[in-house]
Amino acid sequence: MAPQEQGTRVEQLGQDEFQRLLREHLREAVRLALVAILEDEVAAFVGAGPYERTPGRRDRRNGHYTRDLGTGFGIIEDLAVPRTRQGFQTQVFERYHRRQAAVDQSIGEMFVRGVSTRGVGEVLEHLDSKSSASTVSRVFHRLEDEYAAWKNRPLAGRYRYAFADGTYFSVIYENEGCKMPILAVVGITEAGQRELLAFSVGDRENQTAWEELCEDLKRRGVKEVGLWVTDGHQAMLNALAAKFGAAPRQRCVKHKLDNVLDYIPHKQRDQVKPELKAIFYQDSRQQANQLAAAFCEKYAQSYPTAVACLKRDLDACLTFYDFPKAHWRTIRTSNVIERLFDEVKRRSRKMAAAFRNETSCLLMFYAVVRSLKLRRIPMPTGPSA
Repeated sequence: MAPQEQGTRVEQLGQDEFQRLLREHLREAVRLALVAILEDEVAAFVGAGPYERTPGRRDRRNGHYTRDLGTGFGIIEDLAVPRTRQGFQTQVFERYHRRQAAVDQSIGEMFVRGVSTRGVGEVLEHLDSKSSASTVSRVFHRLEDEYAAWKNRPLAGRYRYAFADGTYFSVIYENEGCKMPILAVVGITEAGQRELLAFSVGDRENQTAWEELCEDLKRRGVKEVGLWVTDGHQAMLNALAAKFGAAPRQRCVKHKLDNVLDYIPHKQRDQVKPELKAIFYQDSRQQANQLAAAFCEKYAQSYPTAVACLKRDLDACLTFYDFPKAHWRTIRTSNVIERLFDEVKRRSRKMAAAFRNETSCLLMFYAVVRSLKLRRIPMPTGPSA
């Protein structure tokens, strides 16, 4: 949604549209309240908060699963429910269904008049009769504390692969939408586990912002990256060269294909695209080099600008051929991090108008990411690994 569309003032909305937006926000308010209560409940069950070490710990967290939940404001999709190794079972949903109307009414009033300790306490009383002032305070500060701990957690010394990219989220200031950039790095460990390593506010064209993000990774323990997968933003490339100069780089093939095809007339793209794409789907780098040379020779006269675009950083586009073939599909493009961005936006889209500052946007980004189960990739063994 464009900033000017998100910046539409409430008084300019039709009644139906206003009611629809209000229901969306109320539904998301129910989601946030339930997530906070679930996290407080599992912390009490485990005997420790996230990233907290205590001598009285009774269990360990084991990620999240998602479920849909019907509410008075519509269905909440993909609600993150915490799990533990010993099989934590929440009682929140049973209590919620028994008191749904009262809870929805309380959350609606809380949304309209603004969150207060007393208002939150009234909501929690419908779900947990043991709620106290300290519980109320913990519930609505837990996410911020957890995020602060997550940002400073130690990282592995080496990551097999790392994906760097940036995206934009809309933040509302004075009823006007503004684009706020977020830079992020996703790593794949030696065991094949995907992990969001860090994210921060910063323009993709700002080398200093990228260097600060890289420096943060090094401060928390990252010494080596086996391969960086990126698009072609020069500011990012300069920062990676300065902070991780020994690491090779894979230029996202998907972006390169789009860039080259931009210089081909639309009527001729159906003919050229399969030949161009084939360069990146060979059995070896030698075959890819031969096909690239043939492509350039064939189209040098007809599409010189497209050929020049292909030749620019072509070697970086073919780096993936030097790595295990089982990983080519994963490291050939920056899809790993772009899909993460897409999923965060999909799940947080209905809360976009609630991003009143960068802190609320960053917290929402973290809240969504922590509930995602990122798929492993198989790691080869032996000398070729």
